[in-house]
Amino acid sequence: MGLRYDPRAIQDLRDIRSYLVAHAADRAAEKIRRHLQTRANRLRTRPFMGIASEHPSIRILPPTQYPYRIYYAIRDEEVVILHIRHTARRLPGDLL
Repeated sequence: MGLRYDPRAIQDLRDIRSYLVAHAADRAAEKIRRHLQTRANRLRTRPFMGIASEHPSIRILPPTQYPYRIYYAIRDEEVVILHIRHTARRLPGDLL
């Protein structure tokens, strides 16, 4: 199955990195980026491993090591990463 990042998710990754570089360190930012990328890549072979959300077409990959949720949809033969959000933030209301 293919994997694609929505432009919003790409911006989320940039924002996460910028925040971590400013408040932690480059090394921490890189560790978290790699972790999120590994989790997203795992969806290629296990697209239904996330939990269903209130919206029927959106699934959520809950956090493991770091407090970030990955919101995604399965469209045709592709997993689309829609949004990546820190768990301390309110749930997004506009994922579509």
